[in-house]
Amino acid sequence: MPTSIDSINSMKKYCLALDLKNDPQLVKEYEEYHQNVWPEILASITESGIDSMEIYRVENRLFMIMLLRIHSHLRVKVKWTAGIRRYRSGSS
Repeated sequence: MPTSIDSINSMKKYCLALDLKNDPQLVKEYEEYHQNVWPEILASITESGIDSMEIYRVENRLFMIMLLRIHSHLRVKVKWTAGIRRYRSGSS
């Protein structure tokens, strides 16, 4: 977490919401995938500039809250959008 006022001022909080496909098997697969995240994935999250991340699910709606260093927000969005495509409602 940030340790000074300058580092707090260089952070930005993002709150994202999306609907998963209404497919119980895919939702189960998504949850299982996130139970044991590979160390390489966790490292890439940190390297991308994400200082903290929380994900919540209510039925098939996901809420993700991220605290990012400002310079990294576009790179993170591109990676996240590509990774979630399989599970996202409205995508094929």
